Amino acid sequence: MGNPRASASVALLSRAMRAMAFEDAKIVELGCGDGSLVMEVANALGIRDVYGVDIDEVALKKAEGRGVKVFKADLNSDPLPFKDGFFDVVLMEEVIKHLTNPDNAIKEAHRVLKIGGAFLLSTPNLAWWLNRLALLFGYQPYWSEVSTIYNVGKFRRDQRLPLSGHLRLYTHRALKQLLELHGFKVIASKGMTYGNLPLVLRHLDGLVSKMPSLAQIIMVLARK
Repeated sequence: MGNPRASASVALLSRAMRAMAFEDAKIVELGCGDGSLVMEVANALGIRDVYGVDIDEVALKKAEGRGVKVFKADLNSDPLPFKDGFFDVVLMEEVIKHLTNPDNAIKEAHRVLKIGGAFLLSTPNLAWWLNRLALLFGYQPYWSEVSTIYNVGKFRRDQRLPLSGHLRLYTHRALKQLLELHGFKVIASKGMTYGNLPLVLRHLDGLVSKMPSLAQIIMVLARK
């Protein structure tokens, strides 16, 4: 598969899907963007009924062109336009970090998921091992942003680099606890690396990121 995140998602979901044994499964991605990820995951899992939700109309148009049934909604505040227990699988990948109100999105994900359905969420790890070192030496953790204009406080980071709009950062423990408080049961976790580091750190990060609590990216699979 072309997208490492899609490959990791499929690896976690395959086991959950076998246990669910649902027929004619439905999958939705909250914050689907152009639909490329959800379609790659759905195709690998053999799911033909694919939905996507986003606030960006341009992205939704692209997703629709890929065969995704698209719906516009603000995950911070809107109820999802689906009945209770409609989906077998809900994805929310690299989205929660941008939300002012993540609780609304998680609550709605729980509502539209079938009993026994799978919820897969991924996000950068505040407690990434390099972030721990950065804090030790007085630098700002990566992905955290203290200004709406300047990218300040990072080790060897151009202050004029564009901001990513990250509002919420999670440790592995915090993410699991939040999902459990919203009624999910966490059944698996996986650490990932983007591989976007200097070569001297890339292999080390790949090894350390096998531990979700120290990984660059946290991926959590939960069940309703």
